[in-house]
Amino acid sequence: MAVWGPEAPQREAVPADQAPLTACEGPRERWADLLIVPLVAGGAVYGLISLFPLVSPFLQRHFGPLPVAEIVLYGSMAALYLGMLLVTALLLMSRGAALARHYFGRGAGLWTLAALPSGILLALGAMGVLSLLPEDMQQELMERSAALEPDTLGAAIAMFAIAAILAPVAEEVYFRGTMLRLFARRLSPALAAVASAVVFSLSHGHLFASPGAAGLVLTSILIVLGFVLAQFARFGGGLRAPFVLHASYNATLMLPGVYMLLVATP
Repeated sequence: MAVWGPEAPQREAVPADQAPLTACEGPRERWADLLIVPLVAGGAVYGLISLFPLVSPFLQRHFGPLPVAEIVLYGSMAALYLGMLLVTALLLMSRGAALARHYFGRGAGLWTLAALPSGILLALGAMGVLSLLPEDMQQELMERSAALEPDTLGAAIAMFAIAAILAPVAEEVYFRGTMLRLFARRLSPALAAVASAVVFSLSHGHLFASPGAAGLVLTSILIVLGFVLAQFARFGGGLRAPFVLHASYNATLMLPGVYMLLVATP
């Protein structure tokens, strides 16, 4: 049984001539997609990183010194998310569906309106939980996240765009689109939401990068976030609501750093 989407049971029968144009008849997701999407996108990113040393001299001759580390870091993140979206779009197209209409063409109303404040509140709650950790754990987490923190305004803007727009779109399509709907074919809606939330959390790698209590706390926070996102996808009838929630959550976490850079920039 599907959690949400055109395969899900409808509460009220809708005449065929009044059916929404965004509906796609029949399942469009395949279990192999869970491997194909990240593997193909990840392989493309690896190829781009491998080619960068070859094109770097050309770019430096024409554009001067380049922030190589930032280009590789943010470029690889953007390429991964764009690659995931492109691969998913091609897979859906081969099955007679368009990505935007299939996942974002339906779903609106109160769940979408509630998503923005919900994302902000969840982010504030996460920051509150982290502030309760012992000082040594907080220091450990700060040191591990320092590599991803932008130190220039341009890098901050790029990171904000990735975290608040690109990552939420790609991750919602993969985890609450493909994965949640596939899990719901074999599990109850609640178990499907929990399973997809656990995979979503583990994919961020906090449990492996920060073994111990700090990693467990970060992983638990993302499990809660993933479960809430799954509920917004299910009851919101599409990915509009979870995207807004996810974007507002990430943006809230990013805004303090961006603000500090704006204040520090002469």
